Amino acid sequence: MDSIKHTLHTLRHKIRSSLFIPIFILCSILGTLGLYQLNGRSMAISTASYTSSQPTKKSDEKQFYAFLKKLFQDEVTANTLNLHFTLADPASADIPKYPVTFGEISTDAEAQNLASLENIKNELLTYDPSSLSIAARLTYDILKDSIDRKLEMAPYYYYEELLGSTNGTQSEYPILLAEYQFYSKKDVEDYLELLSQYDTYMKQLCQFEKEKSKKGLFMNETAALNLIDQCRAFIPDDSKTSFWETTFSERLNKIKDLTKKEKKDFIKQNHEQLMEHVYPAYRNLIAVLKALKNTGKNTQGLCYFEDGKKYYELLVKSMTGSDHTVPELEKMVESKREHHIEELSELAAPTAQTAASASDHTPEDFLEHLKKCMQTSFPACPDANYTVKTVNKKLQDFLSPAFYLTSPLDQYKDNCIYINPGSQYSEIQLFTTLAHEGYPGHLYQTIYSYSKKLSPIRYLLYHGGYTEGWATYVEMLSYQYAGLDEKTARALMLNQDATLSLYATIDMGVHYEGWSLADTVDFLSSYGITKTSVISNIYQTILENPANYLKYYIGYLQFLELKDKAKAFYGNDYSELLFHTAILDMGSAPFYILEKYMNHYYKAS
Repeated sequence: MDSIKHTLHTLRHKIRSSLFIPIFILCSILGTLGLYQLNGRSMAISTASYTSSQPTKKSDEKQFYAFLKKLFQDEVTANTLNLHFTLADPASADIPKYPVTFGEISTDAEAQNLASLENIKNELLTYDPSSLSIAARLTYDILKDSIDRKLEMAPYYYYEELLGSTNGTQSEYPILLAEYQFYSKKDVEDYLELLSQYDTYMKQLCQFEKEKSKKGLFMNETAALNLIDQCRAFIPDDSKTSFWETTFSERLNKIKDLTKKEKKDFIKQNHEQLMEHVYPAYRNLIAVLKALKNTGKNTQGLCYFEDGKKYYELLVKSMTGSDHTVPELEKMVESKREHHIEELSELAAPTAQTAASASDHTPEDFLEHLKKCMQTSFPACPDANYTVKTVNKKLQDFLSPAFYLTSPLDQYKDNCIYINPGSQYSEIQLFTTLAHEGYPGHLYQTIYSYSKKLSPIRYLLYHGGYTEGWATYVEMLSYQYAGLDEKTARALMLNQDATLSLYATIDMGVHYEGWSLADTVDFLSSYGITKTSVISNIYQTILENPANYLKYYIGYLQFLELKDKAKAFYGNDYSELLFHTAILDMGSAPFYILEKYMNHYYKAS
């Protein structure tokens, strides 16, 4: 199944609650072979046929990169949203023509994708990695891992949920379409063609949900009702003032050579497509959800489905990039939390003013401050512009506290961070959120990676543990940049760490150990968290988004583990700058692969 690249990076999936000191979770959005993951599918491979005719191993690196280029071209054109958010000008990657499509959701398409994956793997295995350069060998290992993960999860096609409350197609596609930049008239035409296909694509999604229902794998009633409310937010009361209409007109204004008549015609076509295809798609989805809402047979975690525990193990491995087993991760998380809570108890709790005050600074003030503070510990990257935008008021209840929208490979100077005012940030929350989404988080990591000019296929391989783990890791570091006294900064960081660890433990408890809501209440009450509405919200969110929070916390812990190993190995030769440079130069990958190549890249740094 074709899906969308992880174009939206999140601080989005975090729940606002009153846990612990005051507990808060900052998140980022979408946040894409896992190629893309906007609609929940983890590997969106095109159906191009790759065949191997040579029985001996190939050692020609130029030929290997030609294979990767062809793979990139086929993959990136399988979904036009993927293409547009990856390349502002497809011709720059030798893609003069391409179909305009959202891709297809069907068992036939999935079968074709899996057959293609097998062929791609067979072709990949004809190359001798030992004859390749370090960079090419790294790409070889990462690509093989991505393919293997997808093939492992193939039997669990219907266990995946494309309508997740925090990262579902129904909420992510509107944001991406609203941010679909018009660099040329052709982009406008492609956009309008996509809108004309919106209802067809959503009908395929509805059919997928009906098939899940028949197999006893449909979501619980509460999740369905939440999605119905969310879908209603995308159908405007007044279409002429909806974000669908206003953002379209704003983007048209950026095309300088459009005549007034062309602009007027495009605005009319946009309105017609919305009325005929987009709004009806949401009305139909609401009707289907209403019809299916009582068909969910499992109101608890994945482990209560047949083979659900095995699926969760594979999902955790895919989402986190960790090769630890779930029981090992449970112990790791618990140990870290106990250690940090013990340390936290010895520190003075942050003052009410520090924890809850409104911000007197703009997001831009904070981002510029962070850019200055990080200079000695992080490698320099190209200059880039960014715009901080506000989430549309009608959508604030359904979208992340914040998210970063990735820029195209060939035009990464312009970046966008969304802030959700509905999250009511305190000053320190806004500051650390912008560290997560901006500098040294998602925005910085993205444009730095682009500047290294890795093989383009690398930018399509999504590794949530690396991406969200990095953003969480630097978010924790950012407390020391906030101008707080050392003890307060440390206390707030430990509080955030402990909060994230609670969500991670609950995720594994619910989906692997089979915790009920009552079990979750008992667990959180041992930490002094007893508010029923808060716990019910946490439980339901984790039910709907299995392993999502693990990307953040397990990814973060894996970076700490890599750092500890680097310190032990390099001793006096260790430095934060060299470590961060090596991690960023390698680019996103599973953690066992990062560890394998660390020595090569640390030396190169």
